[in-house]
Amino acid sequence: MLDELIIAVVRYKGQIRWFRCERELWILDLNKLRKTFIDNGYNVPKLDEMDRFGIHTLSTENIEFFLEKMRVYEIARDELSYLLANRYPTAKSWWDVGELFPTVFVNFDNKTLGAFYYEGTKMELYIPDGWKGEFVDFANEYSEDIFPSSEKFWIKGDSDLLKLLNERGAKK
Repeated sequence: MLDELIIAVVRYKGQIRWFRCERELWILDLNKLRKTFIDNGYNVPKLDEMDRFGIHTLSTENIEFFLEKMRVYEIARDELSYLLANRYPTAKSWWDVGELFPTVFVNFDNKTLGAFYYEGTKMELYIPDGWKGEFVDFANEYSEDIFPSSEKFWIKGDSDLLKLLNERGAKK
């Protein structure tokens, strides 16, 4: 089975960056995930240097190395905006374009991870010690100083395509 591709938002040194890649890359503490499987009776191989560039716990100490390796997965906010604009006219609700919207918001500036998804690994549980993880609709609930509207590809001026898609879906 192939890993699920997601959109991840990263805030580091005040800058917002976007990535489209495998979900597993954003499970910050692979050791904790592995331990959960072992505690539930599964035989799980040890992590090695092939697992996420040898970074088993992603944190502020190794983020610059990680981001350098992740450059191949980086996607421009404008590209996501273009993809959404092309599909918006025929989308009946968020569900028709959901893979374009972010699943996780990792804030290395304040050591928090917000995740919002309908299925899959509970990313907010597997975070480094000293971090805060939460299941939260960060696209709508994070403050402007954390996730500014100007960084959200679905908002242009007074138009919020995410809000409009949710309204379309609610009318069905």
